[in-house]
Amino acid sequence: MFSLRSLLRPGAGVLLLMSFLLGCGVLPASAHVRDSTGYSDIKADGGTVSYSLSLEYEMLARAVDLGPEALAAPDDSARAGMLDSGKDNIEAYLAERVSVFVDGAACEPALADTAAVARDGVPFARLDLTYSCPGDSGSYVIKYRVFTAEDAAADDHSNIVSYRLGGQTGQTVLDSSNTEFTVGQGSFAASTARFGAMGVEHILSGLDHVLFVVALVLGAANLRNLLSVVSMFTLAHSVTLIGALLGWVSVPAIIVEPLIALSIAFVALENLLGPTRRRLPVVFVFGLLHGLGFAGSLRVTDDVSWNLVASLLSFNVGIEAGQALLLLVAFPLILLVRRTRWSVPVLRGATIAVAAFGLLWFIERFFLA
Repeated sequence: MFSLRSLLRPGAGVLLLMSFLLGCGVLPASAHVRDSTGYSDIKADGGTVSYSLSLEYEMLARAVDLGPEALAAPDDSARAGMLDSGKDNIEAYLAERVSVFVDGAACEPALADTAAVARDGVPFARLDLTYSCPGDSGSYVIKYRVFTAEDAAADDHSNIVSYRLGGQTGQTVLDSSNTEFTVGQGSFAASTARFGAMGVEHILSGLDHVLFVVALVLGAANLRNLLSVVSMFTLAHSVTLIGALLGWVSVPAIIVEPLIALSIAFVALENLLGPTRRRLPVVFVFGLLHGLGFAGSLRVTDDVSWNLVASLLSFNVGIEAGQALLLLVAFPLILLVRRTRWSVPVLRGATIAVAAFGLLWFIERFFLA
């Protein structure tokens, strides 16, 4: 029978106290916490940053889901084979979680090599990353989010970092409460110049954007008409470019890229059908798409500042400069062709070729992606 005296027995009192503490959340449900420590060695050499990352093999295998065979690998040789076979998955995992920026512009990552090593008797994976950066000096930002809660690989993870970046050498520790650090000083002039050069390079190396401008030139009856459609295109792509880079607009590339290809074919086919009054609104809409495409080539830090805004404007100015170079080459050449007796077949053939490229890219990006 339940009585006050039974509650006062020593054993019952201890059980009641523990039940009370657990119910209040004072005692943890499990005293076991799986900690993990990683190691980073980061060095800049010109426009390339070498990043050697060492992580506990078992936790990496769980986070990346290399499979039960990887977890059961008996020795370093077998572990090395598992890392090599899962290299694509590891590269994709790290690309989202280990980022390097120079003056706000993201460096392009690649997983160069993997190896199985041991640290104090514990199996580790050494992951050799290389980052191609848009410059060889400036302010470096390293962002690190490996083994976060959603990975369910470790209860707590920290990384000991040694670095030689931006003319500075040092060490720091990254963990869940400290996920990034900044090294070096970037000058405003160098940063804006770098972004401007990136803009020029992007439009001149992007064949789809080049062909869209060529399609506009082919359909322009005169210089005034060309300037009006190019101005509309510039206005539209500037809006979405800046908006996307600042995080105000977000459209998946799987939607944007096929539509960009379709815009090339549409404008070229319109050229074949003759002048149309809706050219300006059509160019504006397609310009919005191309702005999203321009933005897809550039990732920036999340920290919005006046320096970053100036850099993004410089990137846009670089795009306009590259576009102007295209116009300076293409329009006089087309005017010259129009003065010849072969102008009709030559220009029609060029327009058909542009349309064909656009349609092929659309099919490739929409149906075969």
